[in-house]
Formats: sequence, C-alpha cells, structure tokens
Amino acid sequence: MKTQRVADIVVGCFIALFGIFILYASMLITGGAAHRLPPRTFPMVVGFMLLFCGIALAVKSWSIREADLAIKWPDGEGFRTILVTLASLGCYIALMNPLGLPLATFIYIAFSIWYMKRSKWLMAIVISLTTAVISYTLFIRLLGLSFPAGFLFE
Repeated sequence: MKTQRVADIVVGCFIALFGIFILYASMLITGGAAHRLPPRTFPMVVGFMLLFCGIALAVKSWSIREADLAIKWPDGEGFRTILVTLASLGCYIALMNPLGLPLATFIYIAFSIWYMKRSKWLMAIVISLTTAVISYTLFIRLLGLSFPAGFLFE
C-alpha cells in the first residue's frame, strides 16, 4: 500500500541522491576569475542544501510512528495540472536565454500562480515582479553569475 510516510522517505532519499549528483558535477566545474566567486559555488550550495534537506525529510518521515495516510493518485484534473506545470517549467527554461532571467522568471511565476489559482491576478503580478527583481539583484548584480539579463537590463 502506498502511504505518505513511505512516499516521504523515498522522495527524501531521491532528493539526497540528487544533491550528491549535483555536488559531484559541481566539482567538475573549472575556471573563473580570482576576484569573483568560482562558478562552482552556487551549484555546490544547492547540492549541499538538497543533500541535507533530503536526509532530513527521510529521517523525519522514518521517525514518525503515528497513523499513516494512504496516498490517492491524481485524477484527470490533477494529472493535467502536473503536465501543464511541467510544460511551463520547460518553457521557463527555454525562454531564459532569449528573454533573460528576470523577465522569464516574472512570466513563469505569474503564470504558475494564476494557473494554480493561488491568489488574485494583482497579487500574482506583485509576487512575480518581486521575485524577478530579487533574482536579478541577487544572482546577476550581487553574485555576478552568468545568467542572461535579457534585453530589458542590458
């Protein structure tokens, strides 16, 4: 029987393995200027975070000893939501180079919030704009990572 506890343990282990893979791949990255962060810094931080979060999820789920919830598979609408979400993520990745990180992030977040019906359209615009500004400021300006800034910010 598929239960929430078993699913959380399996997902935690996969997230931890993905973190290990990212850590290994980041060790293979070479180059970078001496006065800036090396290009492997960000992937290493993400890899460590995934590793520790995956381990924490698996251990936490393993230690819970109360009644477990049975998992229901998504119905037709849930399956469609998953497909649209994955397709929008693919579009976000494809549009990042031509539009730049801030604009692609704005469009992706606004669409995702609107599609999931999590808030009104005005709140979706505000959240998307805030996320785009923070991503531009943090990743492009402060950290100097090589994300495309796009035609609006060049």
